[in-house]
Amino acid sequence: MLTFAKEQKIYKIDDIEVGGQPGERATLAVGSTFYEGQFKDPKSSLEEVEELILSQQETADELAVQTLVDVFIYEEDEIDWKVDFILEVVEGVVSFDVPESEVRIQLLEHLEQIGALDSILYNSINLGITDDELKTLESCTPKAAIILAYDPQDNSAQGRLNMVKGGSRLMPDGLLAVSNNIEHRLLDTAVTPFGEGASEALRAVPVFKSEFGLPTGCAMHNAVESWSWLSKYRNKNEVMPMLDAAVDVPPMLFGADFIYYGPIENAGKQLPVVAMIDRLIAEGTETYFGIEVPKNHPLNQL
Repeated sequence: MLTFAKEQKIYKIDDIEVGGQPGERATLAVGSTFYEGQFKDPKSSLEEVEELILSQQETADELAVQTLVDVFIYEEDEIDWKVDFILEVVEGVVSFDVPESEVRIQLLEHLEQIGALDSILYNSINLGITDDELKTLESCTPKAAIILAYDPQDNSAQGRLNMVKGGSRLMPDGLLAVSNNIEHRLLDTAVTPFGEGASEALRAVPVFKSEFGLPTGCAMHNAVESWSWLSKYRNKNEVMPMLDAAVDVPPMLFGADFIYYGPIENAGKQLPVVAMIDRLIAEGTETYFGIEVPKNHPLNQL
């Protein structure tokens, strides 16, 4: 069991509390929807998405696990209908996962217009940020954001740390500096494929917690998704949910405060694993380090 000498911040984002010492808060588990390949026609699948969101929340409530919904937005013409739909369905914060900077800019401006910037977790501020996006973030500032510590030139834990602190050799300022107007910053250790530093993203979790004291996590599911061997394995579809569940155990044991666990369809399989590991960690940290575990935690509810 781990504990960190550096003071660990806990952010309260709506009804979510994330951060702190291991065991001090239930891990935040984030399930994704509208990801590429989920639906042939996303616009005609809104009822199914709503059911998946409600199912994730029902399971989370039963297990005393904290959850968010992560919504992928790839193109500008997806912004209006996805945002309107998801903010109608979800009470509380939503993670918006937007790969392209130009689309992120349009999303920020739309959220500013409808007064919803405090209702999102902006995903993400990363190496690809442009001057236009930085300017937009100054006038359309979300309350919470993911800081993605990806350095394509150095996939070591130290390289990821350097990207956050000083921009490595690729940015004039570090990712924390360019995001200093955002109140709640969650550090993502930027999982890369197996053979390209996946284990370093895992090792970076306690490194980041020790260095910054900020909520830290990752999406180890991405390493499984990009595993070339698995794409040829005869039982891929059968074992995929089990692999996704298993790969999130190590970051939790290393102190992760949040995990992006992959497709929201897997909530029924994934969240019991999260709850079990949360309980295991909290039992140890409560005993050995005197951590005060809240009542709404798997340790006290299961």
